[in-house]
Amino acid sequence: MIGAAFALAMAIGVLPLVPTSLRAQTDTPQPAQPQAHQAQAGGYYVEFRAGQIGTYGHSYAVYGTAGGRPNYADLHPMGGYAVMALGHVLPVSGNTQWDPDVLKLPVTARYRRNLNAEQYRKLVAVVNAAKANKSPIWNAVTYNCNHYIGEMAQAVGLKVPGQFQVSYAFVPALKELNEGASATTGRAPRRAVAAPRS
Repeated sequence: MIGAAFALAMAIGVLPLVPTSLRAQTDTPQPAQPQAHQAQAGGYYVEFRAGQIGTYGHSYAVYGTAGGRPNYADLHPMGGYAVMALGHVLPVSGNTQWDPDVLKLPVTARYRRNLNAEQYRKLVAVVNAAKANKSPIWNAVTYNCNHYIGEMAQAVGLKVPGQFQVSYAFVPALKELNEGASATTGRAPRRAVAAPRS
């Protein structure tokens, strides 16, 4: 159903701040007991992504164990384009069930972090709590896909930028806030130059 809404939104070139709030996932794995090599950072990971669709884009997360099957999480409104448009004014029914059609969207930005076992446990707890909510809501301003992945980022100890921005900007801002300007631009951060002493 959301695939048809995505197609319609792409066809007319707009998409009401597609839900980026990481609230869902088909597979909600319980964190495995870490083996010795997984206990270090890097045994687990999370990758925040922005998918290209319409004017705003769509944020979602991929996470799991290194070398294992990936898990996905996102939040999106239920129903078609009209419901998404209404969700710019009023809260509408949201959905945290993963839609595989999201993987068809070109990725415009990504931010990957290696996690230790405790961070991964906290991440999965956020996803499980969102999935347990049988009546999630989505609103373009107050709770969208950026808010959801922001909750996931906070759970693993990351700083989160303001969620009231398009997904195309949110994921790069998340990366820059946590890694510095050099991570997003490829350049070393500028250093302040001391004024010459006279």
